[in-house]
Amino acid sequence: MLTEWYPHAFAPSAPRQVSDPIPDLNATNGELLWKSILVDPTGTENFPQESAASRYYAARETSASSVTVNSPTGPQREKFLFYRGVSSFDVPVTAVLQNSRRILVSNRTQSAIPQAILFERRGTRFGYRILGPVQHSSVVDAPDLDADLGSLSHDLERILIANGLYPDEARAMLQTWNDSWFEEGTRLLYIVPRPFVDRVLPLTIAPAPSNTTRVFVGRLEIVTPTTENAIEAAFSSSDHATLKKYGRFLAPILQVMIARSRDQARIRELNGYLNSTYARLYAILREGPKT
Repeated sequence: MLTEWYPHAFAPSAPRQVSDPIPDLNATNGELLWKSILVDPTGTENFPQESAASRYYAARETSASSVTVNSPTGPQREKFLFYRGVSSFDVPVTAVLQNSRRILVSNRTQSAIPQAILFERRGTRFGYRILGPVQHSSVVDAPDLDADLGSLSHDLERILIANGLYPDEARAMLQTWNDSWFEEGTRLLYIVPRPFVDRVLPLTIAPAPSNTTRVFVGRLEIVTPTTENAIEAAFSSSDHATLKKYGRFLAPILQVMIARSRDQARIRELNGYLNSTYARLYAILREGPKT
């Protein structure tokens, strides 16, 4: 279900109602159509600006041509076609804790995962381990928290370029997502296999280009005992600054913690934390976006 896009496009999907924060994904076909796009290599870059800088503005810092689409309110110009949505499907990779320091990483598809990176951050310290292509399954050790941002950015940029992005595109992708990819917690970042991308999110361009490159980075959260302890301590002490670090992943992390627990008293307490998290999310949805 495509929920946001720019410039103007035709979306046959049923719009999500604010009063229903969980959409019925079976009620939509997920289609989005941009018609009559003008690609202008020499066009001026007078793109719209919001009152607060958007993370997506980094994608304007590339050598791509600008595009213009007509809308009911007039022409809309941008350096890219933007879309965002929600879906439900089995991801191509799993990461299962073996103990507090070892993780089983498994490929669930017929295609190799081109590259995977295991990342962990605790406060100001973080580390990462480049796993290479994932063909089947392997047990990997958690990274030591002794890395620096410069080496991490360099390695990720190199991986993105090796998988098809131009250098300026790779830098733009890193600048767009570094605060999300490198936030608190443990996660697996991986290059999504192209056949998987084409199956889940098919793309048609007319007239057909001579070449199409699609580089998608997947993010898989790993709920470790360290993460569980940090979240429970933050809730019990009303440490909202720590809870905020987990952002939109706080609710699903709590769901994992509930599913793992066998202590009924702890489950009731975690459900209380989850309900309060949903209440805050619902209030944000009701309030609507601010620009």
